[in-house]
Order: sequence, then C-alpha cells, then structure tokens
Amino acid sequence: MKIKSFIKKALTIIGIFFLIIFIVCSLYMIVIYFEFLSNKDSIFTKIEKFSKALSKANETDISIRIEENKDKKSSYFLDRNKKIIAQYSPQKYKLIPLRRIPFFVSRGFLIIEDNRFYKHKGINIVRLSYGIFKNIITLGHAPGGSTISQQLAKILFTKQKKTIKRKAYELYCTFELEKRFTKNEILQIYLNSIYLGHGIYGVADASRFYFDKDASELTIAEASIFIGMNRAPERYSPIKYRENAKRIQKLVLNQFVKEGYLLKKEINMEISRFWKRFNQFGAIGNQSFWKTEINRSGYITEYIRQILEKEFSNEKITQGGLIVETSIDLERQILAEKIVKNQLKYIQNKIAKKIKTKKLTNYTEEDINNVEASFTSIDYKKGEILVLVGGSGYSFANQFNRAVYSFRPIGSAVKPFIYGVALSDGKIGGRNIHAFSKFKDEIAAYIINGKKYQPKNYYANHKYGNMVTLYDALKTSLNTVSVAVFNEMDKKKVAEFIRNAAFLYSNNEKKRVPQVLSLALGTCELSTLELATSYSVFCRNGKNMYPVIIKKVYDSKGNVYYDYTRKNNPYFNKILPAEHRDPVQLIRPEAAYEIVQMMRSVFEKGGTGTWPAYVTGFNVPAYAKSGTTQEYKDGWFVGFTDREVSASWVGLDNNKSILMPGASTAGVIWCEYNGRISSDIINPIPRPKNMKLLSICMETGLVAGKDCPVVKDFYFWKDGPLPEKCYIHGEESFLDFEEE
Repeated sequence: MKIKSFIKKALTIIGIFFLIIFIVCSLYMIVIYFEFLSNKDSIFTKIEKFSKALSKANETDISIRIEENKDKKSSYFLDRNKKIIAQYSPQKYKLIPLRRIPFFVSRGFLIIEDNRFYKHKGINIVRLSYGIFKNIITLGHAPGGSTISQQLAKILFTKQKKTIKRKAYELYCTFELEKRFTKNEILQIYLNSIYLGHGIYGVADASRFYFDKDASELTIAEASIFIGMNRAPERYSPIKYRENAKRIQKLVLNQFVKEGYLLKKEINMEISRFWKRFNQFGAIGNQSFWKTEINRSGYITEYIRQILEKEFSNEKITQGGLIVETSIDLERQILAEKIVKNQLKYIQNKIAKKIKTKKLTNYTEEDINNVEASFTSIDYKKGEILVLVGGSGYSFANQFNRAVYSFRPIGSAVKPFIYGVALSDGKIGGRNIHAFSKFKDEIAAYIINGKKYQPKNYYANHKYGNMVTLYDALKTSLNTVSVAVFNEMDKKKVAEFIRNAAFLYSNNEKKRVPQVLSLALGTCELSTLELATSYSVFCRNGKNMYPVIIKKVYDSKGNVYYDYTRKNNPYFNKILPAEHRDPVQLIRPEAAYEIVQMMRSVFEKGGTGTWPAYVTGFNVPAYAKSGTTQEYKDGWFVGFTDREVSASWVGLDNNKSILMPGASTAGVIWCEYNGRISSDIINPIPRPKNMKLLSICMETGLVAGKDCPVVKDFYFWKDGPLPEKCYIHGEESFLDFEEE
C-alpha cells in the first residue's frame, strides 16, 4: 500500500509540475502573441508594399528586414578633384518577379530548403521535429528544419538570434504569412529577400553582383551557387572561398540529378563551364566586395575599403554616410587601367608568337591569358598616390591588387640604389669613384655560401672585356659591373638604403631585401607601390617620401575622423604615421642628382628604354630604369618625369617566364602612360647647388677636349671625385665651368 501511495503522490507531483510548465508556457506564448499582435499591422503593411513593388517595379527602397538601420546613408569615395570614385547606396534593392526567375532557380531552392513547400501550411511537422532532435544531439549546431515560410518570417520579422522567444514569434509570423499570401507570393518575396553574402540581398542583386547578368539569365550552375550559399553565404562565397563554393555547388547539382532535372554526366561539364567563365570575367570590372551604386575603379574602391575596415565596420563604411577624400586622380586612374589592359593584349600576342616560334610545350592558352601587370604613379613632391592599377582588370576572379600586395624580385631596377650609395660615399673599397669611373665588363666568379656564382649580362651575343663607365653600365644595364661594384661595398648599407626608401621596417619586410651579393641582380622583392616610393628618393634630392592615398575621412554630419594634415586623429593615424611625416636624407643630394642624370641615358641611343619609347611615341624628358629577373620571369620599368614617379610590372602569378625583358613589357605600359600625361612638362628635376658642370668625352669618360668626338654635359658633386682631362684625343683646352 505504501508503494502504491508513493507512486500516486509522485505521479501527482509530476502531473502538477508539467501542468505548471504548460500554464507558464501558455502564458509565455500568449504574451508573445500579444506582442506580435501589436506589431502585426506595421510589419505586414511594409511587406504588402514590398509585394506590390515586386509586380510593378524593377527596384525599391522599401526595406522589410526588422533589423535594418533606418539611418543608413550613402557613402562616397572621392578623388583629389572631388570626383566620385565610388558610391555605396544601401537604399535601392533590385527586384525580379517569380515569372522571370528560371524554373531551376526557384525549384532548386525548394529541393534543398523545403521540398513539400506547396503541401504544408507553413510548418513541416516531420522536418521540424527532426531538426529539433538533431539540435539536441549537436547542442544547437544543426539546421532547424525550417520551411521556406519560416525562413522568410525569420528574415523579415525577427532579429534571427536563436532564442525560444524568436522561434515562437516566428511561428505566429509564419501562420500570418500563409494566411495573407499565396505560396507563389511567399516564394517570390523569399527569393527577393534572402541574404547571399557581401551585403547583397535577393537573387536579382546577387546575379548582377556575382555574374554581371540579369537573374532571368542565370544558368543551372550559377543557380546552384546561390542555392548552396543560402545557409552560410560568406562560407560558400565563390569570391572568398572558392573550394567551399565548388564543393557545395556539386552537392546541389547532385540533388538536381536525383530530381531528374540534370543528367549525372552533365555535372562536371556544367561546373567546368561555370568556373571557366567566372575565372575570365567574374562580375566584370568595377564592383567592390560590397554593393556600390557607382564604382569607377574596382582596384581603388576595394583598397580604400580594406584600409577603412581596419577601424570601421562594413556597415559604417558602406552605409554610414562617410565621405573619403583620396589623393587619386580619377582621369589618370582610368587612363592607366585602359593602357594596362590594352598593352597586355599586345604583350600576350608577342608571348604567344615566341612560344610558337620556340615550339615551347610547357605553356597553355590559360598561361598566356593570365599574363598580368600592375602600375603605380605618385606625385613625388606631395607624396600622394595618383594611380594604383592592380591588374589587367578588376573582377571577382581578378581582385588581387598586385600594385600593393604582390612582392616580386625587381631585377636590374636595383642598380640605381647600388650606384646611388656608391656615389654618395664617393668611393668603393679604397677607390674614389664618380659617375664616369670605369669598370671591366667581364664574367667573374664569386663564392657565396661555398657555391660558385658567375653573373652574366642578359643579351646572349654581348661582347665582354671592355672597360665601361658607371654611366654606360646603368644605361645598358650590365649585371657584371653592378655585381663587381656591389662586391666591394657594404651590403648592409645598400640593403638599409632600399628598406628606408621603401619604408620596410618589420622583420618580414626587411627579409624581402637580403644583405647578400645576389642583391646586385635584384633579388629584393617589392611591389610597384614600394618601388615607385623608393625611386622618389632620387628626384627628391636624396630624401624619402611616405606615400598616402587617404587625405580625409568625415561623415555627412560633419564628424571628422581623419585628416592627413593633422598629426593626431581619432582614427587611422597609421595611414601616415607620425614617425614618417618628416622626410629623411638617405643619400647626398648631389649623388641623387647624378643618378637622375644617369637614368636619363636609358632613353638615349643604346639605352634599354629606347625601344618602348619608340613604339609608344614617347618623347618627353624622363628618367627611368628597366628591370628583368632571371629567366625573364618579371619585367619592370620605373622612373619619373618632372612631377610623377611611376613603376610598372608585367609577369605571371604562377612565376612562369614571360620570355621578354622588362623594357619590352613593362616599358611599353610606362612609356605610353607618361607620354599621355606629360606633354606639358616645364619644370626640370631640381638640381642641388653644390654641383659642377663638366663636358665629358663619352669614349673615355674623361673631361672632354675640343677633339673629343662625342661629348655630354654632366653635373658632378663639386667637392667629390672628378674625372681627369681627356688625354686620348689630344691635350687641347677642355670645358670646365660652374653654373651660377
């Protein structure tokens, strides 16, 4: 009897316990229901307007997500002349009615998300129960088994946090959706509201963003990307995580096969076709990762956004009413991008002909099409970046900004750094030197880490054994002389000069400029931005210059977050660090000017710049140096005019040879750009006061007499080593006078 009595009491207590839980839950649901009732009219008024907009318009500014920030405002990136480079406009959403969406898009979402969509009343009890069970097992990390209607309710009416209240609220919204709208209307609203990554909502905007096409033109492979992305858009983005995207795409296409919409043998063909097109075009041209209304340069827009996101959220950047003034010259930027794109086609054709002529078998058509370039130009007087071209054309398949982030060996472009330090010292070893000191052009053996090292010049038919001046060695880019000179110099001193000129201060950055003999052949690795920055030392009388691209950041309310003229700002002080605001004298002004004159020779007869200048019609005063790395893997051309210092690079990201020297590749880009923007040059590079003008016999490198056949005027450091009188062409009087 006692046992029965105990069981009876226990059951009574348990019954009361569950009754209390039931009553509490019921009351809780009633409270949530009344909250829902108080919000219902405002919620559904908005969604009904959105639904009507779907049938009447191509776009709308109606935002139906509950968490939407009502204070969103357009943000603008401006160039130096206040022209709009990019505008982020969050207010407009592109729409597409269900009748214009390809059947396999809408059907594909139903297959993956809710196969019984047209049969249930908003909730699939079996699937929901299974989802709850899986969440219990996985501690809340499994999908919840929601229907399309539930997912739409979550998107539109809740803050999407995983709470009991949210799920209850979501149920009331779901039932109301099913009561007010037809199944087709619900599906139509859903496909125009889902989040598909990178700040994009709806298949219409996503189609334009990812594939640069109308949603009505989507292929089955493109649709499978969106369908697969739906649950985790960022994780399966074809932009950020290509392998993840490929994997989920194949899973979705396999579901199409099971449903009879695709043959299994067609899967690989569809995937291959999709990625080939995406790799070639992506969303063509001018979009950033985040939606823009205007975008005139994808490379600039995305680079500025990346800088800003170090301290601002993407919502603040794209929807916070920011105005970002940059140093970019939009006209020059657009011109440079066009030149890079057009010249690359010319370069690719030349490479293709060389491959065919040499019967090379290790190149594919893809290799030829993937020859890339980068270009940077800076106003070296102000230190402001004018142009930054990161590749052949910005797209999601080609978003890598090589001008900033690609660090490649600079080849012979290193030579002015070596000669600049040598001339600044006025000697190497125990020998006094100047720009016309002579060295033997010969193949010599050096021992580095126990291995024999014999640098050669690039041209196979080059004749060795002559004595050549530093001037001519730079003009014709002789490796033998640069290595011989560098071998007698302090390796660390030259490496530090390059690092300080390019502002490389972290340990990883310093490693890119090794303190070894092979540095004389350009084994240091720089980007075009860094190389252009470091070359500014020569045209700035030996002083370095820290480059800036963002000049001011403020918002529509007048809050100033950054101004590069101020040393202390609430944000972004590292854009122009205080320690780099004052230029540092790295080499003597006189030595810098001597290098400037030597670089002018590159465009003289026999110089490495004569060919690209000829084919592009470049004929303005300029100072430059070509660069080519081993096996022609990288082509460089860098130099300056009276106002801009610019650097160009051409190569393959996979490090294959481009089969041509830098002058023939990067040189044509450099010369065409500078020829197009420098026709009104009036201000020469400033000359230091402590200089002496001498006429030099170009055959001997000595001070010319009246019988010397080829003469050149050259300014020397007045207090440094000077050449002797020419004794080869007679002892007649020679020119020797100073500039006032």
